[in-house]
Amino acid sequence: MNAVIVGAYWGDEGKGKIVDLLASDADYVVRFNGGDNAGHTIVANGKQVILHVLPAGVIQGKNVAIGPDVFFNPKTFFSDYEGVVKAGFRITGKVLIDERTHVIMPYHIALDAGGEVSGKLGTTKRGIGPVAKDKASRTEDITVYDLVSGNFKEKIKAAVTAKAAELVKHGVIKGGNEKEISAYAAEIHAEYSKYSEKIRPYVGSCTYALNQALVIGETMLLEGAQGTLLDIVHGTRPYVTSSNCTAGGAAANLGIDLRKFKVLAIAKAYPTRVGEGAFPTELGSYEDAKKEKKGETLTSAEKKKAIDGDLQLLGRWIRQDGSEFGATTGRPRRTGFPDFVALRYSRMINSVDEWVITKIDVLSGKPFKAAVAYEKNGKKTTRFPFKLEGWKPVYGKKEYFWQQMSESEETAAVKNGYDALPEGMKEYIRDLVVATGVPVSIVSIGPQREMTVVTDVLKRTRDYLK
Repeated sequence: MNAVIVGAYWGDEGKGKIVDLLASDADYVVRFNGGDNAGHTIVANGKQVILHVLPAGVIQGKNVAIGPDVFFNPKTFFSDYEGVVKAGFRITGKVLIDERTHVIMPYHIALDAGGEVSGKLGTTKRGIGPVAKDKASRTEDITVYDLVSGNFKEKIKAAVTAKAAELVKHGVIKGGNEKEISAYAAEIHAEYSKYSEKIRPYVGSCTYALNQALVIGETMLLEGAQGTLLDIVHGTRPYVTSSNCTAGGAAANLGIDLRKFKVLAIAKAYPTRVGEGAFPTELGSYEDAKKEKKGETLTSAEKKKAIDGDLQLLGRWIRQDGSEFGATTGRPRRTGFPDFVALRYSRMINSVDEWVITKIDVLSGKPFKAAVAYEKNGKKTTRFPFKLEGWKPVYGKKEYFWQQMSESEETAAVKNGYDALPEGMKEYIRDLVVATGVPVSIVSIGPQREMTVVTDVLKRTRDYLK
């Protein structure tokens, strides 16, 4: 069988590592949504690679594909490519970019950076929102097909002409006259024409290629970007991304039969989110989180205060230990207690078959609880509301805690599986399973590929890909 990999919360769940782990048994690894606003960090063979567009399976020499609902920046594509090679990995599989994929242009990035609400929505300012608007317009969009075809120059000129007033407003061009428009369009054409020749060998139809691969029995991983709660339809609007992040989105975007796939949802042991928007289980305040920088450490006294109940310090401790700073933006991520309400919603939306828990080691030595319901104005619910604003978490009675595992204990857990994990960690995993009705297949206890605990369910999962 085959597998779809999606994020269960607001993204940044560690999907890249899990895709890399499972890719050894797949013929294809396929990105099905998002753009270079995603950042998948992989640590393999002692080397770190951050991928923004290329699917994670590329470092294992797998066939990789970029689907038609991905927003494609050719500059980032080649940067990813060069980064993989520079890290010492060989790209030996096929690389396919769908001809329907929409291209991020320089004016998309400029307009995104100048948008009044971009910061509030947590945008990475990579041009994703503006290119999505062009896609929906059906008249000003530029696809990869256009990029490698003979009408590319005319398409750019028409798009810049249509956007002239907006480009002047944001200072991208000085005036909306023919001279300014023509000069800016020519500048873009000169830059992107270089990419068009380099990209041409990779362009084709993902839909036909993947369906053909399934017919002949080849296996594949479908790699999602962002997370379920950032989905354009089912996420926490308006603080969402501009694409479909769910398993169903994978089928619709790629034009393939999801009945042939198992759904693995990646649930980081604690949720995080970037930018504004309600976050019921948030530890501390967003304003304080924004002031933090990567590499700061808590003193022993501060850690003691966190253990004694200072939630701001606890959130900061998790953020630093988990290196919760965006791979794309470097911005600090907001951290929170686990949220079983949100996970049940993700299970329903994605038809989740199995959970994968990442970064559980970060919670070592830190007491925490899990939300089992929400409350607002005296009303209690176990459903995930359309609008999260004003809802507060109702925590379960249990407090989870375990000490940091020693190196020998980690080695034993990787070798012997679930039973070798600390008791407090197992209790948390069991309660998550009971709360959501979905088994856990993988537990990640460290950043390296090999630092994963295989449960009996995972063994079956790996069989899906054989």
